[in-house]
Amino acid sequence: MKRENTLVPKPRSHFVSVQCNKCGEKTTVFTHTTTNINCKACGEPLAERSGSKAKILGKLLGTLDQ
Repeated sequence: MKRENTLVPKPRSHFVSVQCNKCGEKTTVFTHTTTNINCKACGEPLAERSGSKAKILGKLLGTLDQ
């Protein structure tokens, strides 16, 4: 079935849990973020914005909704 024919299509974006490679701090990040996300504890970049899907730089632990 085509995506246009479904009544309520599933979103292609979701929230993910990311762990910092440097200090191990866990943070929730949106997959299609429009800003660069840094770790709150050490300032290490966790996600870089791009045209659509963000580039996740930390360790991806899993999705939070589906």
